[in-house]
Amino acid sequence: MKTNKILISLLWVSLLWMFQFAWAYEEVECTTNPIFSANSCNQCFEWGSKSEGDNIGLMSDDWINDTNLKQIVYKEEQKLPFMVNLSEGLVSWSQTPSSEDFWEYTQEFEDKLDAKEEGYVLDPQEKVTWLKSKLGYAFSLDKNQAPVGDPVGLLVYSIKPHNIMEDGEITVEDTEHRECVLFSSGKKETVTPPVQPQEPKQLPKTGPEHIFIALLALALLAWFGVSKMTKKI
Repeated sequence: MKTNKILISLLWVSLLWMFQFAWAYEEVECTTNPIFSANSCNQCFEWGSKSEGDNIGLMSDDWINDTNLKQIVYKEEQKLPFMVNLSEGLVSWSQTPSSEDFWEYTQEFEDKLDAKEEGYVLDPQEKVTWLKSKLGYAFSLDKNQAPVGDPVGLLVYSIKPHNIMEDGEITVEDTEHRECVLFSSGKKETVTPPVQPQEPKQLPKTGPEHIFIALLALALLAWFGVSKMTKKI
């Protein structure tokens, strides 16, 4: 019973660490880096440095309707999030274990389906997490030879909602909303090679010939002692 409690505690701590890691980025002004404007970003974040071998998982995206009108989203218009390589030749990204079925729609988003409008409707001033990466799926930084601090990747989330006017008309000339998360190059941790154990020094041989010599020496010493005692008598 005590072992089960310890295992549950460790699992809970691990999950908390994973979620903290997944959301360890901060929002910045899009004017702070020309990379944001070059990729048409209108909401920008920085996620610090990443080193070769790092994985980025547990990702999700929110659809926020900050207008006074209802909004509608059509799945067929949406682009799935993608990683932009910012240092071709020096950096290599991949999706592990596969790029197929990497993203999935959340149930709370599916619940927003309006069969009449044939789309997903969100009320004014509401928010819904509409997309997330599957558990066990991640972007992997397979190669990173970029100098420390240089930009290496830009994760782009996009969504294109349409406003539903008060008369029921749906707007069509709507712009895509792009959220961008910037990653910089981190210092690769050096792995210290394990110390090879030294071979033990060879112990003195204790074969039969050495035992015989030792016994012979003891016998001579005993005979010598007896001889001396005999002479004294």
